[in-house]
Amino acid sequence: MSDQTDKAGDGIHENHWCEHPACKKWGGFGYSRSKAEKSTWHCWEHYPHKQIKNPPTSRQAG
Repeated sequence: MSDQTDKAGDGIHENHWCEHPACKKWGGFGYSRSKAEKSTWHCWEHYPHKQIKNPPTSRQAG
């Protein structure tokens, strides 16, 4: 058993806001190509790597 009560970095919270210009939403979706690269943060609307499972179709009736 260890006498250590906390780990380095415990309790640290960083606010991530969407990096899209003029967007004030919370940036809950981060992305970086490697651990060495600083992450970019985006809201879902502006997240560049999202995948839409069922995109709307543009079929016209008739």
